[in-house]
Amino acid sequence: MSDTEGHSMGEGRGQGPLPPPYGIPGATPLELRSSLDCWACAVLVTTQNLLVGVINAVLLVAVFSVFLMPAAAMLFYGFLCHSKFLKARGPHCVHLPNDASSTALLVVGFALVIPLLVLALAAYCRLARHLQLGACFVPYTKAVYRNLPAAQYYSLGCCALRSSESDKVWV
Repeated sequence: MSDTEGHSMGEGRGQGPLPPPYGIPGATPLELRSSLDCWACAVLVTTQNLLVGVINAVLLVAVFSVFLMPAAAMLFYGFLCHSKFLKARGPHCVHLPNDASSTALLVVGFALVIPLLVLALAAYCRLARHLQLGACFVPYTKAVYRNLPAAQYYSLGCCALRSSESDKVWV
């Protein structure tokens, strides 16, 4: 059958077989939304996905700032109190008697950045998985098809997969 015959037999937009995972044999065929309804749903889906993305970004910044605060404080005081970087020593640098102590703060601060980044990333991933933030993202196919089954809709995301107690990963 040629491409033009398929369109003449009703396999055009919304009539023909759908690609996996939506084209399940025996399931009710999906019906397309009207163009205005599709546009309005797409705006709502975009708004929800942007809101979830902003919540994820705020959570990421909060977790990383808490975990990286010790290294940031060491680097801040190391640069602030070293004579090569700032000529005038302030009153907060009284407890650092010489440049060697400022250099020690800089070395330890830089050495702590990578392990603290790994810990912060592990904490963020655990928190995001616990809050199931990935399940809040809505795919755009929900805006295109009117009767998309919820089982197929939520099984597309990686966060919808439930892990058992034996599937724990140690970081």
